[in-house]
Amino acid sequence: MASEDEGPEESLVDNHRTSLLDIIEDNNRAVNKKSLLHRMVIISKLRNPDVDRSLVGSQYEAMLKNLQNVYQSEVISGLMLIYMKHVVHVVESSIDMLLEIVKDLNLGEESDDNFISESKILVISHNIADRLFNQWSFRALEIQVHRLEAYEPSETVDKLIVDLSTQLVKLGAYIRKQPKMSVKKVLDALHERVPDLLPNQAVVHYLLEEEDPQMILPSEYLDVYQTPFDVHSDTDLVWPLPTRLFPYN
Repeated sequence: MASEDEGPEESLVDNHRTSLLDIIEDNNRAVNKKSLLHRMVIISKLRNPDVDRSLVGSQYEAMLKNLQNVYQSEVISGLMLIYMKHVVHVVESSIDMLLEIVKDLNLGEESDDNFISESKILVISHNIADRLFNQWSFRALEIQVHRLEAYEPSETVDKLIVDLSTQLVKLGAYIRKQPKMSVKKVLDALHERVPDLLPNQAVVHYLLEEEDPQMILPSEYLDVYQTPFDVHSDTDLVWPLPTRLFPYN
Protein backbone atom coordinates (compact mmCIF):
# COMPACT_ATOMS: atom_id res chain seq x y z
CA MET A 1 0.00 0.00 0.00
CA ALA A 2 1.43 3.37 -1.03
CA SER A 3 2.17 5.92 1.71
CA GLU A 4 0.37 9.24 1.94
CA ASP A 5 3.52 11.09 0.80
CA GLU A 6 3.68 9.16 -2.46
CA GLY A 7 1.96 10.64 -5.46
CA PRO A 8 -0.14 8.60 -7.89
CA GLU A 9 2.72 8.49 -10.42
CA GLU A 10 5.23 7.05 -7.90
CA SER A 11 2.69 4.46 -6.75
CA LEU A 12 2.12 3.39 -10.37
CA VAL A 13 5.85 2.96 -10.94
CA ASP A 14 6.19 0.77 -7.84
CA ASN A 15 3.36 -1.49 -8.96
CA HIS A 16 5.03 -2.09 -12.34
CA ARG A 17 8.64 -2.38 -11.23
CA THR A 18 10.63 -4.75 -13.49
CA SER A 19 12.40 -7.64 -11.77
CA LEU A 20 15.48 -9.58 -12.88
CA LEU A 21 13.24 -12.57 -13.66
CA ASP A 22 11.17 -10.37 -15.98
CA ILE A 23 14.31 -9.32 -17.84
CA ILE A 24 15.56 -12.92 -18.20
CA GLU A 25 12.18 -14.13 -19.46
CA ASP A 26 11.97 -11.25 -21.96
CA ASN A 27 15.44 -12.09 -23.26
CA ASN A 28 14.51 -15.76 -23.59
CA ARG A 29 11.40 -14.89 -25.58
CA ALA A 30 13.42 -12.59 -27.83
CA VAL A 31 15.73 -15.46 -28.87
CA ASN A 32 12.93 -18.04 -28.91
CA LYS A 33 14.17 -19.87 -25.81
CA LYS A 34 11.71 -22.15 -24.03
CA SER A 35 13.79 -22.27 -20.85
CA LEU A 36 17.22 -21.42 -19.48
CA LEU A 37 20.11 -23.04 -21.33
CA HIS A 38 22.84 -25.01 -19.55
CA ARG A 39 26.03 -26.78 -20.62
CA MET A 40 27.58 -29.91 -19.12
CA VAL A 41 30.93 -31.58 -19.80
CA ILE A 42 31.12 -35.31 -19.10
CA ILE A 43 33.98 -37.79 -19.44
CA SER A 44 33.41 -41.54 -19.55
CA LYS A 45 35.20 -44.83 -19.93
CA LEU A 46 34.13 -47.42 -22.51
CA ARG A 47 33.28 -50.76 -20.96
CA ASN A 48 34.78 -52.65 -23.90
CA PRO A 49 37.54 -50.93 -25.94
CA ASP A 50 36.85 -53.30 -28.85
CA VAL A 51 33.24 -52.16 -29.24
CA ASP A 52 32.05 -50.61 -32.50
CA ARG A 53 32.34 -46.95 -31.50
CA SER A 54 29.96 -45.76 -34.19
CA LEU A 55 27.36 -47.93 -32.45
CA VAL A 56 28.05 -46.08 -29.19
CA GLY A 57 27.34 -42.74 -30.84
CA SER A 58 24.26 -44.04 -32.65
CA GLN A 59 22.78 -45.36 -29.40
CA TYR A 60 23.29 -41.98 -27.72
CA GLU A 61 21.80 -40.17 -30.69
CA ALA A 62 18.66 -42.35 -30.54
CA MET A 63 18.37 -41.80 -26.77
CA LEU A 64 18.65 -38.01 -27.13
CA LYS A 65 16.05 -37.92 -29.91
CA ASN A 66 13.68 -39.90 -27.73
CA LEU A 67 14.18 -37.48 -24.83
CA GLN A 68 13.56 -34.55 -27.16
CA ASN A 69 10.27 -36.06 -28.33
CA VAL A 70 9.10 -36.82 -24.80
CA TYR A 71 9.95 -33.53 -23.08
CA GLN A 72 9.57 -31.03 -25.95
CA SER A 73 12.13 -28.84 -24.20
CA GLU A 74 15.17 -26.94 -25.42
CA VAL A 75 16.85 -28.57 -28.42
CA ILE A 76 19.85 -30.70 -27.45
CA SER A 77 23.14 -29.61 -29.00
CA GLY A 78 26.71 -30.64 -28.36
CA LEU A 79 29.50 -32.94 -29.43
CA MET A 80 30.53 -36.43 -28.35
CA LEU A 81 34.15 -37.37 -29.01
CA ILE A 82 34.60 -41.15 -28.85
CA TYR A 83 38.24 -42.15 -28.36
CA MET A 84 39.66 -45.67 -28.34
CA LYS A 85 38.89 -46.17 -24.63
CA HIS A 86 37.18 -42.99 -23.46
CA VAL A 87 34.43 -40.53 -24.30
CA VAL A 88 34.33 -36.75 -23.93
CA HIS A 89 30.81 -35.36 -24.18
CA VAL A 90 29.72 -31.71 -24.08
CA VAL A 91 25.95 -31.27 -24.17
CA GLU A 92 23.72 -28.17 -24.10
CA SER A 93 20.03 -28.11 -23.20
CA SER A 94 17.57 -27.39 -20.39
CA ILE A 95 18.26 -28.60 -16.85
CA ASP A 96 15.53 -31.26 -17.16
CA MET A 97 17.18 -32.77 -20.22
CA LEU A 98 20.61 -32.76 -18.59
CA LEU A 99 19.11 -34.51 -15.58
CA GLU A 100 17.70 -37.26 -17.82
CA ILE A 101 21.09 -37.72 -19.49
CA VAL A 102 22.76 -38.12 -16.10
CA LYS A 103 20.07 -40.65 -15.10
CA ASP A 104 20.91 -42.68 -18.19
CA LEU A 105 24.61 -42.58 -17.32
CA ASN A 106 23.90 -43.73 -13.77
CA LEU A 107 21.73 -46.63 -14.94
CA GLY A 108 24.32 -47.58 -17.53
CA GLU A 109 27.04 -47.94 -14.92
CA GLU A 110 24.90 -50.52 -13.16
CA SER A 111 24.28 -52.57 -16.32
CA ASP A 112 26.88 -54.78 -17.97
CA ASP A 113 25.09 -54.36 -21.30
CA ASN A 114 25.81 -50.64 -21.50
CA PHE A 115 28.72 -49.26 -23.51
CA ILE A 116 29.78 -46.90 -20.69
CA SER A 117 31.27 -48.32 -17.51
CA GLU A 118 31.85 -45.13 -15.51
CA SER A 119 31.49 -41.37 -15.91
CA LYS A 120 32.33 -38.10 -14.20
CA ILE A 121 30.85 -34.63 -14.59
CA LEU A 122 33.60 -32.04 -14.94
CA VAL A 123 31.75 -28.77 -15.52
CA ILE A 124 28.18 -27.49 -15.38
CA SER A 125 27.62 -23.98 -16.79
CA HIS A 126 24.19 -22.55 -15.93
CA ASN A 127 22.20 -19.99 -17.92
CA ILE A 128 24.68 -19.73 -20.77
CA ALA A 129 24.10 -16.86 -23.17
CA ASP A 130 24.54 -18.84 -26.38
CA ARG A 131 25.23 -22.32 -27.69
CA LEU A 132 28.65 -23.55 -28.76
CA PHE A 133 27.11 -26.06 -31.17
CA ASN A 134 24.22 -25.72 -33.60
CA GLN A 135 23.26 -29.39 -33.30
CA TRP A 136 24.29 -32.61 -31.55
CA SER A 137 26.75 -34.90 -33.30
CA PHE A 138 29.38 -37.51 -32.53
CA ARG A 139 32.70 -38.55 -34.00
CA ALA A 140 34.87 -41.61 -33.41
CA LEU A 141 38.53 -40.55 -33.32
CA GLU A 142 41.20 -42.95 -34.55
CA ILE A 143 43.98 -41.68 -32.29
CA GLN A 144 46.19 -44.32 -30.70
CA VAL A 145 47.84 -43.50 -27.37
CA HIS A 146 50.10 -45.89 -25.53
CA ARG A 147 50.83 -46.15 -21.80
CA LEU A 148 47.92 -44.05 -20.59
CA GLU A 149 48.48 -45.32 -17.06
CA ALA A 150 51.99 -43.84 -16.99
CA TYR A 151 50.79 -40.27 -17.46
CA GLU A 152 51.84 -38.02 -14.57
CA PRO A 153 50.62 -34.41 -14.95
CA SER A 154 52.57 -31.44 -13.67
CA GLU A 155 49.35 -29.42 -13.21
CA THR A 156 46.70 -29.72 -10.54
CA VAL A 157 43.34 -31.37 -11.20
CA ASP A 158 41.48 -28.05 -11.34
CA LYS A 159 43.97 -26.75 -13.94
CA LEU A 160 43.48 -29.89 -16.04
CA ILE A 161 39.70 -29.44 -15.90
CA VAL A 162 39.95 -25.77 -16.90
CA ASP A 163 42.30 -26.59 -19.80
CA LEU A 164 40.05 -29.38 -21.05
CA SER A 165 36.96 -27.16 -20.86
CA THR A 166 38.81 -24.36 -22.66
CA GLN A 167 39.73 -26.75 -25.47
CA LEU A 168 36.08 -27.71 -25.93
CA VAL A 169 34.97 -24.05 -25.98
CA LYS A 170 37.57 -23.22 -28.62
CA LEU A 171 36.61 -26.36 -30.57
CA GLY A 172 32.96 -25.33 -30.55
CA ALA A 173 33.87 -21.81 -31.69
CA TYR A 174 35.99 -23.26 -34.50
CA ILE A 175 33.18 -25.51 -35.72
CA ARG A 176 30.63 -22.69 -35.62
CA LYS A 177 32.80 -20.59 -37.93
CA GLN A 178 32.71 -23.23 -40.65
CA PRO A 179 30.21 -22.97 -43.53
CA LYS A 180 27.18 -25.16 -42.91
CA MET A 181 27.84 -27.23 -46.03
CA SER A 182 31.36 -28.20 -44.87
CA VAL A 183 30.68 -28.95 -41.17
CA LYS A 184 30.52 -32.72 -41.76
CA LYS A 185 33.93 -32.73 -43.48
CA VAL A 186 35.37 -30.61 -40.69
CA LEU A 187 34.08 -33.01 -38.02
CA ASP A 188 35.47 -35.99 -39.91
CA ALA A 189 38.94 -34.44 -39.94
CA LEU A 190 39.19 -32.84 -36.50
CA HIS A 191 42.30 -34.81 -35.54
CA GLU A 192 44.03 -33.52 -38.69
CA ARG A 193 42.84 -29.90 -38.72
CA VAL A 194 42.76 -28.95 -35.03
CA PRO A 195 44.58 -31.63 -33.00
CA ASP A 196 45.46 -29.04 -30.34
CA LEU A 197 41.73 -28.48 -29.61
CA LEU A 198 41.03 -32.15 -28.89
CA PRO A 199 41.29 -33.22 -25.23
CA ASN A 200 44.28 -35.42 -24.47
CA GLN A 201 43.27 -39.05 -23.90
CA ALA A 202 45.88 -39.41 -21.18
CA VAL A 203 44.36 -36.45 -19.31
CA VAL A 204 40.87 -37.94 -19.62
CA HIS A 205 42.13 -41.27 -18.28
CA TYR A 206 43.91 -39.55 -15.39
CA LEU A 207 40.80 -37.57 -14.39
CA LEU A 208 38.63 -40.68 -14.45
CA GLU A 209 41.06 -42.51 -12.19
CA GLU A 210 41.69 -39.59 -9.84
CA GLU A 211 39.48 -39.21 -6.76
CA ASP A 212 38.93 -35.49 -6.53
CA PRO A 213 35.86 -33.71 -5.08
CA GLN A 214 35.92 -31.14 -7.91
CA MET A 215 34.50 -33.84 -10.19
CA ILE A 216 31.16 -35.41 -9.32
CA LEU A 217 29.73 -38.81 -10.18
CA PRO A 218 26.32 -39.19 -11.83
CA SER A 219 24.96 -40.70 -8.60
CA GLU A 220 26.17 -37.67 -6.61
CA TYR A 221 24.56 -35.29 -9.09
CA LEU A 222 21.26 -37.16 -8.80
CA ASP A 223 21.45 -37.03 -5.01
CA VAL A 224 21.62 -33.25 -5.17
CA TYR A 225 18.63 -32.87 -7.49
CA GLN A 226 16.43 -35.76 -6.36
CA THR A 227 16.93 -36.11 -2.62
CA PRO A 228 14.07 -34.38 -0.74
CA PHE A 229 15.15 -31.32 1.18
CA ASP A 230 14.20 -32.12 4.76
CA VAL A 231 15.82 -30.27 7.64
CA HIS A 232 15.17 -31.15 11.28
CA SER A 233 15.52 -28.51 13.93
CA ASP A 234 16.77 -29.34 17.42
CA THR A 235 13.28 -28.92 18.87
CA ASP A 236 12.03 -31.74 16.64
CA LEU A 237 14.36 -34.12 18.48
CA VAL A 238 13.27 -33.16 22.01
CA TRP A 239 10.69 -35.11 23.99
CA PRO A 240 8.37 -34.11 25.48
CA LEU A 241 7.55 -31.34 23.02
CA PRO A 242 8.42 -27.89 24.38
CA THR A 243 5.54 -25.65 25.31
CA ARG A 244 5.41 -21.91 25.04
CA LEU A 245 5.20 -20.20 28.38
CA PHE A 246 4.22 -16.86 26.92
CA PRO A 247 1.79 -16.06 24.14
CA TYR A 248 3.16 -14.77 20.84
CA ASN A 249 1.37 -12.54 18.38
